[in-house]
Amino acid sequence: MVWRPVLSTLILAAAASLAPVPAHGAQKDLAKADHFPTADGKSLVVDAAGLDVSLRTADVNRIEVETELHIRGVGEEKGQRWIDGHTPVFTDEETKLRIVVEPGKFGFLGFGHLSARARLALLVPGDIAPDLTTTSGRIQVRGDFPNASPFRLRTSTGDMEFVGAAVSIDVRTASGDAQIEVIRPLDRLFARTSSGDVRLVGGAREARVDTASGKIWLDGLSGAVEVSTSTGKITLRWDRLEAGRTVRIRSSSGRVQLVLPAGTRPGGTLTTTTGNVRSDFPGEVTEDGGALRLTGDGPIFDVETASGEILLTARD
Repeated sequence: MVWRPVLSTLILAAAASLAPVPAHGAQKDLAKADHFPTADGKSLVVDAAGLDVSLRTADVNRIEVETELHIRGVGEEKGQRWIDGHTPVFTDEETKLRIVVEPGKFGFLGFGHLSARARLALLVPGDIAPDLTTTSGRIQVRGDFPNASPFRLRTSTGDMEFVGAAVSIDVRTASGDAQIEVIRPLDRLFARTSSGDVRLVGGAREARVDTASGKIWLDGLSGAVEVSTSTGKITLRWDRLEAGRTVRIRSSSGRVQLVLPAGTRPGGTLTTTTGNVRSDFPGEVTEDGGALRLTGDGPIFDVETASGEILLTARD
């Protein structure tokens, strides 16, 4: 007679699967579109907290904003509070549009299959000057921004991706990575991170990057550079570097690789405490053996590392 308990269990399981989903598994959604007038040089300031932000330029004569919010697996009341707290507030003035999200504190949202999605999508004309900030939200940018000087990107942990063009770019993050690809060289790149990586493709006439442990990879450079890191690897590649330009690098233990155009005549000093120095360009080793003094009359290099390797090579 052992089959009866088993059958009862099966019946109960089947009944449970057919039972309605309890209130604590509710789903709340918000999808809305807003649009605002534009003007030449109008600034766009976005402080989106944990929302992902995507921004793209287009042949439009207004600023278009789409908000998409979704949460599932929480009670009705908590779900609505979450939606209300992630809904952006707009302040539109003649010269500035400000979009702010203040999520506040929601407390414990519950156990179970909780899923949440929060996204802000913006379509803007090219003459807008954006300033984008998130905490954990990811930032993705596509377009040409001739009035952005600088184009500002800020996150705490969210990654940033920029593809397009701007006069200059200013990046600041704690642990988010910054991926920048430009179709023409920037006048200036400034980036400051704690552990986030910084990668630039497409070039800059001037660059300054500070990071504690993030990797730095800059390609297509054509001018002065100042870089500092503790343990992050540094790779810098120049298309052009004229006499009188200065390159200053400080690193504790990360490898430093510098790639110059053939025919460059670098001067200055490459110094390491316990690391190795290798150079394709002429120089003289100091008496204590801790530095290589370059003998060229071109750009000046001031490179110091404690234990990292320094490589100074010519482009193929």
